[in-house]
Amino acid sequence: MITHKLIPPFSIEWWVYNVITFFLIVITIWIGDKLSSKNEKTLTLGIACLFIFEFFFMDFYNIYIGMWSLQDSLPLHLCGIMWFFAIYMLITKKQWAFELLLFIGMPGGIHSLLTPELTHGDSLIHKIDFFLAHGGLILAPFYAIFVLKMWPRKSSWIFSFLKLQLLVITVGALNYLLESNYMYLAKPPIANNPLIPNENSFFGQWPYYIIIFEIAVLLHAFLINLPFLLKEKK
Repeated sequence: MITHKLIPPFSIEWWVYNVITFFLIVITIWIGDKLSSKNEKTLTLGIACLFIFEFFFMDFYNIYIGMWSLQDSLPLHLCGIMWFFAIYMLITKKQWAFELLLFIGMPGGIHSLLTPELTHGDSLIHKIDFFLAHGGLILAPFYAIFVLKMWPRKSSWIFSFLKLQLLVITVGALNYLLESNYMYLAKPPIANNPLIPNENSFFGQWPYYIIIFEIAVLLHAFLINLPFLLKEKK
C-alpha cells in the first residue's frame, strides 16, 4: 500500500531541501555559462544522462522495495511527463520542448517544491528523488535560456497550454483504464496548496477543481511570458 506523505511548508526540513535545490540550480547554470562551447555540450549531455539515470534508478528501486504500482508509479503525472521533455530538450535543443517546459513544466515544479507531496514514502532517497526531479524542471528551462541561449517564440505560451490539453485527454483516458489518479484528474492532490479548492466546496469537487487548475496553468504561462514580451518590446 502506497501512502502519500507531505513535507510541511516552511518547516526546517522544507527549508533545507529547497535551499540546497536552489543552490544547485544556480551553480549549475553559472558553471554552464562559464564553459567553452565543447565543455558546455558535455555538461548538457551529462545533465540529460543524470535525468535518465534518475528515472530508471528510482523505478528499479521502487520495484525492489515493493512500492511500485501501475496506479502510482508510471511517469504520467505532469512533472513526470515534463521530465522526459526536459531530457528530450537537453539532447535535441527542440524549441517546442523548451517552451513546454518553460510555461507548463516549470510552474509545476515550483508548486511541487513549495508544497511537497511524496507519493512513494518519505525515506531519504525518496526525498532526494523528489527535489532532484522537481528542481530539474526549474533548472532545464533556465539552463536553456542562460546557457543554451534559447528564447520563447511569440504566442508560444498559449500554444504550450493547448498542447497540454492533449496530455490531459490522454492521461484522463489512462486513468479511466487503470483506475489511477495521474495528473490528479480523478481527485485533487492532498498537498496544502492555495490553488487547490477545499474538497467540501463546489469547486473542490470533480470535475470543477480541474477548471481551477486549468485557469491557474494558463495564468502562470501568461505571467511567465510577460518578461520576455517586455524585453522584446524594449
